Amino acid sequence: PDARRSTTHTSRDTMADNKEALRALKIKTGVMTRVRKELAMYEQEVKTETEKLEAMKADGRDPHDVKQQDQVLGESTMMIGDCKSRMESAFNDLLAAVEEHGPDCEGSEELTAAKAILDEVEPTLEV
Repeated sequence: PDARRSTTHTSRDTMADNKEALRALKIKTGVMTRVRKELAMYEQEVKTETEKLEAMKADGRDPHDVKQQDQVLGESTMMIGDCKSRMESAFNDLLAAVEEHGPDCEGSEELTAAKAILDEVEPTLEV
C-alpha cells in the first residue's frame, strides 16, 4: 500500500511540475512577443518622426519646433536600444526555459510557440 501512495504522490508532483513548466514557457513566450512588438512599434515611430522632422526642416518651420521634434526623435531612437537589450534578455530567458522544460513539455502548444518565436527572433539579434 505504501508503494502505491508514493507512486501517486510522484505522479501528482510530476503533473504539478509539468503545469509549472508550461506556465513558465507561456509567460516567457508572452514577454518575448510583447518586447518584439514594442521594438517594431518604436522602429516605426522613428521612421515616422524622422519623416516629420525632415518635412519641418524643408518647410522652414520655427527652429524651436524643429528642436522639439528632434528631441522626440532622439527619445524614440533611445527606446530602440532599450528594447533590443530587453529582447536579447527575453530571448535568453526563453531559450533557457525551453532547454530546462522542453523534455517535460514535449508536444505542447506552449513549447511549440516558444520554439517558433525563438526561431523568428534569433536572426534579428545582433551578435
